Amino acid sequence: MNRRATFASLRWTILRHGPHDDRAFGLVVGLLVAAGILVLTVSAGAGLVHPSWLTAAVSLVGLTWLIGPFLVPGAPPLLEPGWFRTLPGHPARMAREMAASEALSVGTLVTAAVLSSLVVIAAPHGPVAVAGAVLAAVGQLFLLLWLGRTAQALVAALLRSVLGAWVVASQTAVLLALSFAGWVPVMAFVLPGLGEGRTELVAPPVPGALPAPLEAVLLALPTGWGLAAVQALASPASWTAAVLPLAGLVAGGTALRELWIGLMAGALRRPPDRPVSSGSRSTGPPERAGGGGAVRAVTLREIRTWFRDPHRRLGLVHAWATPLLMIPLVAPTDWSWALPFIGVMAAVLGGMAAVNTYALDGTALWQLLTTPGSVRADVRGRQAAWLALFGVPALVLTGLLAQASGSPFAAQAGGMALAATGTACGGAPWLSSLMPAIGPDARERVSTASPTGNAAGGQWTLFTLVATGAALPPIATGLTATAAEWPAALAAGAVLGGAAVLGLQALTVRRLDGTGRALLAAMASRDVTRLRRS
Repeated sequence: MNRRATFASLRWTILRHGPHDDRAFGLVVGLLVAAGILVLTVSAGAGLVHPSWLTAAVSLVGLTWLIGPFLVPGAPPLLEPGWFRTLPGHPARMAREMAASEALSVGTLVTAAVLSSLVVIAAPHGPVAVAGAVLAAVGQLFLLLWLGRTAQALVAALLRSVLGAWVVASQTAVLLALSFAGWVPVMAFVLPGLGEGRTELVAPPVPGALPAPLEAVLLALPTGWGLAAVQALASPASWTAAVLPLAGLVAGGTALRELWIGLMAGALRRPPDRPVSSGSRSTGPPERAGGGGAVRAVTLREIRTWFRDPHRRLGLVHAWATPLLMIPLVAPTDWSWALPFIGVMAAVLGGMAAVNTYALDGTALWQLLTTPGSVRADVRGRQAAWLALFGVPALVLTGLLAQASGSPFAAQAGGMALAATGTACGGAPWLSSLMPAIGPDARERVSTASPTGNAAGGQWTLFTLVATGAALPPIATGLTATAAEWPAALAAGAVLGGAAVLGLQALTVRRLDGTGRALLAAMASRDVTRLRRS
């Protein structure tokens, strides 16, 4: 068996037998998105929806290949180059052999399902158009695959330096802010009076369609070249209008593939990172334990770890910077009344940043498991540290934005922020013990370039949990609250948040007591299936 086949077999084995949490989540969500785009395609063909919305949907799916590596910068590749550093052979040749297996992924399957919409568009226009649509779909998938792989390799290279890590952190915060609040200016234009209870719509310049300049830009981007080729084949346009995008897909995908091979060859040549501490050395007198008991000790340790561990520090920057970047997206619009709800999102983002702390600590868990009675103090200390770093700032931000905006929904935003803070504070340690994303051990991670487990499944599970908890106070007290009803709105959020902290704390303690040994074994072997088998 040649080495290309060996790499493909290894990748397929990992996909079949490795951890499935994140891949199953991505597959289900991705196929639902693909089904929605196929329905949109059929609706556009029947004249029920303007075709420009299909252009937007296909382009957005294509952009996820570029954006994804920046949103999850610590996620390791399925085949880590460091595994093959000692194999005989030239690094460039080995990287080229690895490239043959890169198409085996959930993202490839989902994107292929999405791009099948190109064939549906071409079907009414004869076999020549269908054949061209198949070529366009294959070419678009080829380009997107290597766009995503190259972006992932570039992010890993950037994370190797302090400046590069700050660049990635800034880009990630901007992308997260646009993802969570980028739609607000659009909706504020369409529904300008929603904050006052008015629901009249403002029609866009072209009713039912995207603005023509925006559609032209989307088709001109590489993510829209496949659709542009199919539209040219389905119209009386010249063959040149179809051939040029197809040629661009092949040329662009080939160039990106060669760039990826070069980056992988560099990674294969690079010696292993030296296992030195990423924390700063103190030159002052030794620290004294002081009073306060075990919970205080855990709290102080956790706060220090958030600033010392490179991956936790990256999450800290994202969770703090993203809400601040959301403010200028919302404040200038007619939806400035929504500003206090950014505090709710701050709590959500803080919980997502902390959803994998036990896995990031790695085999250091043995100290916790071998100290009788320390599990409850550890969980409480982690919760206290989270409140200090994320929870209290989120509540302060909610109060400041409520005062600055004069929002009529300030009371409900306060109640939602309290509920979201409590749910995130209790849910982050619980999900960290329930569905850890295990990567290299903490002592082997010397910089942000060191890979970690992909915690996207746990993060979006926490997002759903916290969003559900935050929605309960306004359901209980009404969508608006007068000055006299402020206590009820805040009390509902405080009661729900407190119940979430205590209830999920008990579940986390019980989980660690019951499966702590299996969790430690999973950390040591980097095999999360050992935890499931327990």
